[in-house]
Amino acid sequence: MPIVARLASKQLELRVATDEHLTFARELTRSNMQSYYRQYDLTWQPAAFDAEWQVRDSYVVEQAGKTIGFLGLTRGSDYLYLRDIQLIEAYRSDGVGEWVITWVEKQARERGCRSVRLKVFKRNPAMGLYLRLGYRHVGEEPALFWMERVLTL
Repeated sequence: MPIVARLASKQLELRVATDEHLTFARELTRSNMQSYYRQYDLTWQPAAFDAEWQVRDSYVVEQAGKTIGFLGLTRGSDYLYLRDIQLIEAYRSDGVGEWVITWVEKQARERGCRSVRLKVFKRNPAMGLYLRLGYRHVGEEPALFWMERVLTL
């Protein structure tokens, strides 16, 4: 797996994911999102996750050689859509998410995108990070806020 980004001070690496990472990514997402699915009376659909895996750009986040999360992206007409950023709970609130999002924004610029978009559950504490990084509410669904950060190219 090629390394696409590295932060030596925290021993972090971002690598292109393979089909071998699918089970890890699916189970981490299910585990991280299960309380939101219950709260909003949603049904987790592993087959849908697996189908999406095939059409997105997926990456694994590693720290000191241990896989601690994953990232999923898709390209829109003029934006990069951050479909998933999932971290094992013990690795949250340590700057990993911010580092990954900064890399996503760099990728968006390099791909000629004008913005990065994402959706976040309304009660997800990660929304604080997104707001701090300049993401703004641009819409909503019953359970989700749509957020976007317009980039300077």
